[in-house]
Amino acid sequence: MPDGRGPSTTALRAGAVRSWALRTGRRGAAMLRRTPFPRPTARGWTVLGSGIALVGGGLVATTSIAVSAGLLLLVLLVLGIVMALVVAAPLRATRSTARAVVQVGEVHRERITLRGTSLPIGPRTTLLVREQLEDALASVSDAETYALVGPNEPPAVLDVEALAMHRGRTLVGPVTIRVEDPFGLLRIDRPVVPAEELVIVPASTTLGAIDTGALAGAVSADEGRVGQGGSADDSELRPYRQGDPIRRVHWAQSARRGELHVRQTTQAQPPEAVIAIDVRRETYQAIGRDDLAELSDLGGDAAFEHAVVVAASVARALSARTSRVVLVSDHTPVAGRHAGDVGSLTDVLVGLADVRVRSDARPVTEVLPEVHGRDVHGMTAVVTGRCTAEQAAELVAATSGSSRGILATIVPPDPLVRGILDRAGWRTLVVPVPGAQAQGSTR
Repeated sequence: MPDGRGPSTTALRAGAVRSWALRTGRRGAAMLRRTPFPRPTARGWTVLGSGIALVGGGLVATTSIAVSAGLLLLVLLVLGIVMALVVAAPLRATRSTARAVVQVGEVHRERITLRGTSLPIGPRTTLLVREQLEDALASVSDAETYALVGPNEPPAVLDVEALAMHRGRTLVGPVTIRVEDPFGLLRIDRPVVPAEELVIVPASTTLGAIDTGALAGAVSADEGRVGQGGSADDSELRPYRQGDPIRRVHWAQSARRGELHVRQTTQAQPPEAVIAIDVRRETYQAIGRDDLAELSDLGGDAAFEHAVVVAASVARALSARTSRVVLVSDHTPVAGRHAGDVGSLTDVLVGLADVRVRSDARPVTEVLPEVHGRDVHGMTAVVTGRCTAEQAAELVAATSGSSRGILATIVPPDPLVRGILDRAGWRTLVVPVPGAQAQGSTR
């Protein structure tokens, strides 16, 4: 007997049942909201039309058999809707992948795991699981499979492998499932895993010479070995440049000389590297049929794509010998993403995945001073399609405050261009397209 000091056992049980019913109801409503309503198949439209026709004809002709047959067909359709929703609503899936950045020519691998209802009772059915891939990826394995789901069934697994074909950003997914009722009257196409972004970075080309003379000569320059501190015994003074840290200002010498000077250490430290890629369309349109027959396209897109591969190859080679690698181009998203102290190889490769050739882009000589003003004083590697004598002179003038560098081109430059760069301490690296008519050389 209850003593009146608390709720009875019956009330507690009723409250527990009510709470369970509310939780289950909210969960079921949420699953139904994200589940599309079943769509009739061709057979389903036929059954629906036949049922309506039989009911209507039976009512007009007062034929109970026809009305009963039509109602039976409509009930069958309703049962199909209920069964399709019961199977599709509880389904959940996950996508697991090793990385979100792959290289052109590599295989992107992921695993889709699909789980059905957790209730001990329920329908068992076979459904179609499909992963959607965009044109930048070529499927190596089947991106779809039939999976059996239901009570006490293990999770279904779909392993997807796709070859990265083109650099850039692409979407993987969404993962969709197709559920049909046992009668084949209705179908539900429901996304169970949202689409995710995949970044495809450029591949590499052979740069045998850059590991010897070109790279060693540029990186070993004393001007590129800039430290962040040091005493007065191991440092030299230079005029203040926009972007220099205030902590490196030598106030006594600045007052004596009448202008700001900063300490620049010369102790042996890994230099920084700037990878500057020319994105002007006119540079690559100038490559004629006599130079590279394979790249004589009207828009210069094929030549530019090879230049991006060269830039990625140079970045990979320099990252092993420098403390920081920064990508520079007249491309707003890349410039914004790689400003400041960001300088990893991954950042450069992701930036090269985004960069595009443009008709209104500025020359590299106008972009480089903005970067060197942010305290990036290591070596400079400029990647372009072709370099004229005027452009070489402007390039040397624009980088006079930095260390020696590398000019990487697709077409071998004229002897005059080589002379201008040699006198400035630059190295020339020619990386032609494999199989092209013109054979490059490196100095």
